[in-house]
Amino acid sequence: MKLKQIALGCSLACAAFAANAAYPTAVNISGHTVITMGGASAPDNFLADIASSLMTGVTEYRGRNPDGSADNNFRAFKGAANGIPGIANGTLIVFQKRSQGGSVMGVDPVARGARIEFIDFSKCDDTTTPVRCDTKGIDPGLADHEDPALNGGLIVDFGIADVEPAMFREPLNTENNQPELSSEERAVLTNVPVNQIMMGLVASAAVPNSVYFSKALYGAILSGKINNWKQVDASLSDQDNVLVCRRVSGSGTQTSYNAYFNNFPCANGALGQTAPATLGDGGLGEALTGGSGTQADPYVVDPSLVPGQLLVIENSGSGDVRNCLANANDKVDHTVLSAGGEYYKYEFSKLANPGKAVGILSLDSYASSGANTKWSFRTLDGAGSFNGSTQTTSIGATGVAPSKANLVDGKYDFVVELSMQYRNVAVTNVQGDSAPALSGTKLAFFNEFVKRAGSTKYTGNDGGTFTAVPNAYATLPTVDSYVTKPTLVNKYSRGGNTCAPLKRF
Repeated sequence: MKLKQIALGCSLACAAFAANAAYPTAVNISGHTVITMGGASAPDNFLADIASSLMTGVTEYRGRNPDGSADNNFRAFKGAANGIPGIANGTLIVFQKRSQGGSVMGVDPVARGARIEFIDFSKCDDTTTPVRCDTKGIDPGLADHEDPALNGGLIVDFGIADVEPAMFREPLNTENNQPELSSEERAVLTNVPVNQIMMGLVASAAVPNSVYFSKALYGAILSGKINNWKQVDASLSDQDNVLVCRRVSGSGTQTSYNAYFNNFPCANGALGQTAPATLGDGGLGEALTGGSGTQADPYVVDPSLVPGQLLVIENSGSGDVRNCLANANDKVDHTVLSAGGEYYKYEFSKLANPGKAVGILSLDSYASSGANTKWSFRTLDGAGSFNGSTQTTSIGATGVAPSKANLVDGKYDFVVELSMQYRNVAVTNVQGDSAPALSGTKLAFFNEFVKRAGSTKYTGNDGGTFTAVPNAYATLPTVDSYVTKPTLVNKYSRGGNTCAPLKRF
């Protein structure tokens, strides 16, 4: 099977979107400073709280899917500045955040001053709460992106990523067939580490808690070196597929796993590096039974045709990964849009047994998991599951749990440091726009956002309830003192370098 070009995927998606009549209601943003941020979904857990703390009279907006439902990958907050150093109180602001495309969209488009897709306030549905609006703009790598007459997107001001900009390298950590940033392009970015977030080992409930996951074994699964579950545990069947619910290339979460398990791009050259399994690996070719790859007629993958073989499912967002794990476990068909712009339907309903799947998720997904649900986080170098909400392991668990206590004590080392970055010089993008260096109101907003996102208030609910998943994060020792706040501030840091070991402060 030959994958279609991304441009075709875009045209299909755009055609489907255009088929829905846009709502005519316009939101008045005249006189507002529009500030745009792209990238990782990690801060979305406390995005509304930070926005509400930076502004008064805040109204929230969401993107709108073709079927009219809310698209939470696009969010915006409109209000008046309040208590932001360097910005006069009452200054009118619209703050837009997009998570679609993941971390790389908070890195490459920032350096290149690219126009990307954001909310279109001229086409909104004011009958919903929050108000839902259409989006406008074309992302880099998609058809017509370079045409200034066709691309009505906005230039992204600054971004956030699960890891620092230097990690987004070819061939594993770029998106939409876009080239990695050159050294000159990386030099236009000023980046700062914000806080820490844990990444996890995760498996569907059909994988028994008795299964022992070492770092080496889990890495071998993700790298396509293991096809069936008997190769993982002798008590399991050699007919059960190993299902890998991973993210698409360019995802910051996927990039974090590539660094931890595959040493990419941390090793010098190819020596010491390995590659994760991707969509085309394993039994995909033999399992395809039809379809054309469109949304209406997706490629159909029948796992019953390839018993005992690896199948890799690439998911565009963390919610898709969670659904992949749950659907595999429940034997429910799972449809996803690939990075190549094509749709795949995995017929999990044809599995002989509940699907045994592993996944790629940061711990900010723990509120959706638990020891007795459809999937759970697992301990590292041990056996057993972990409930992030209650901070407890399953009975008889061994190994190191991804708990907040283990995080701040340096015992759980699968941790990365979120990075925020902005342009320090003006650049000219492919449409001919001059994308300015961040300054004035926008720079002041950036600085205060970084300060608040890294504080114990938002990484640990210090002084109230500010995020639904505080156990996933820790404040950096360079931001606050682990001596005075030992349960909220990590004693260890990578210093903003994912390839560096954790060092004690």
